[in-house]
Amino acid sequence: MPETYPADSELLALSQDDATGVEYIPTGQSPYATAYRRMLYRLLRAAERANDLRVYPVGGRLVGVRAGRCFVGAQPREVPAPSPIELNPDATTHVYVNEAGTVTTSTTGPPADRAAFIPLAQVVTDGDSITQLTDLRGEAILQAQTAALAGITASTDEINRALAGIDAGVTAAALSQLTGGSQTTADSQHRHIDTSQSVDGPATITFSNQSADSAATIGVDFALPLAMPDVTRLGVDRATGYLTQSHLGQAYHLLGTSTIQWTHSGALSSTITGRLIGSAPISGEVVGLALSVSLNTQSSDPADGLSLTVSVNGSALTTSPATLTAADGAGFRCTDQGDGSAAALATNGTQDVSRGDLITLDLVYTASGTVTQQPTDTAVLAVIKPDRPA
Repeated sequence: MPETYPADSELLALSQDDATGVEYIPTGQSPYATAYRRMLYRLLRAAERANDLRVYPVGGRLVGVRAGRCFVGAQPREVPAPSPIELNPDATTHVYVNEAGTVTTSTTGPPADRAAFIPLAQVVTDGDSITQLTDLRGEAILQAQTAALAGITASTDEINRALAGIDAGVTAAALSQLTGGSQTTADSQHRHIDTSQSVDGPATITFSNQSADSAATIGVDFALPLAMPDVTRLGVDRATGYLTQSHLGQAYHLLGTSTIQWTHSGALSSTITGRLIGSAPISGEVVGLALSVSLNTQSSDPADGLSLTVSVNGSALTTSPATLTAADGAGFRCTDQGDGSAAALATNGTQDVSRGDLITLDLVYTASGTVTQQPTDTAVLAVIKPDRPA
């Protein structure tokens, strides 16, 4: 059913539209052209905002976007008209303003976060031209408000509990008692860990587990952002009573490890023998060796590359060498990250080092084929696990 108009007598009696300020041309107005242009000017000013960011066809597969203003990315944006945009053939393209206030196109759809963009249009093309252009700006103007769009991060349940009030037993006095620290009687509200504090010494925390189950234990997980991004667990070895640290799937007695390293900057073009890596800074066990290069050997012979053996005070620490060859690929390579062959460490006691022991390396460079890339920026890393306490 078509939309109706007011009666003709009502229309002819109108002199101005109250909502927009657009004036009607009186019957018999002369000169008519001037009055018409005035009405058109006022009408265009009233409709100016409706032209903001309108997508329109330019010709072929080109579309233009009118300049305009919008609010996106938590900022008001003045978006200039971009140069005509050529769309992919035989595709459906979404045109939108992204979170940075830039006109963007995508053939895979707009962003998933509805609050991160302003939809402008969906355009369908064939091989040569635009076959359909759908204005989507109304989706940004007429949309139901959601918690995400309003910046509300609380869940519906959390909002309901806040509006309805918390359990009547949670009083101001109970909250003050609960947040008063370990010296209050807050155990009636929750259970404190047993603690003791010495004015002249460090605070101590006691953990206890009264279970007789052999699997029962206590572990403390912690991580230090930036310095220790991977979680470390502290626990007790039930067999020995020693404190242990588990990190990246490997358990150590005591805390931490120590490392020594050797580096060669630039291209390596010859074998190096008897080179000192360093002296052991602690007593313990060598538990890992890593051979790394920033650019791996590239040669017509895939066996060309580096082979690393390490010794402690002249005794071989490696029973098989760490190797990186041209067959392992170009670019950065490291034997501790699955490249090449990792070194096998001795189990005859050579791996047990004392502080001050000298650790040396032999690095054999093989170049039987036509070498197009020498190994570059070579590094050797030895990891030492501290001894148990006496």
